[in-house]
Amino acid sequence: MIRAWLCVVLVVLAGCGPYPRDTHESSARARDAMRVGVSHDPPFVVVEPDGPPHGSEIARIEAFAATRDLRIDWVVDGHERLMQALVDHRLHIVVGGHGEDSPWTDVSWSRPYHVRDARGHIAERRLALPPGENAWQLDVDRHLHATRRAAP
Repeated sequence: MIRAWLCVVLVVLAGCGPYPRDTHESSARARDAMRVGVSHDPPFVVVEPDGPPHGSEIARIEAFAATRDLRIDWVVDGHERLMQALVDHRLHIVVGGHGEDSPWTDVSWSRPYHVRDARGHIAERRLALPPGENAWQLDVDRHLHATRRAAP
């Protein structure tokens, strides 16, 4: 009887794939290039015509990419277009431009993290992530958790 139950348990467990997983393979696609949508939102995200974006959120994304040896493709556009591209799984992350009252309920949000604003006050921020990409979200959230005390 015990052997029968063990066989049943093994068969059931064998059917369970790795968890968490991404429905659209964001983690795997990021190894080729992590596509990050950038919306001008000073001082956290600054977009200038003659150079790469910069700011505290950009530095956070660069640190995340460096720890995973990921190349970043910055995609600069309006916030609405970036968020739609995120919903369509054409981006891995969108930084800048979202607040607590964001109407984008069909995206995933990272765990909150804290950065200093231009006046030195602590601001709570979040990254927008593609929906259904559980492994990707867990990876991003683990990084944010691990670096929470090192916030600029």
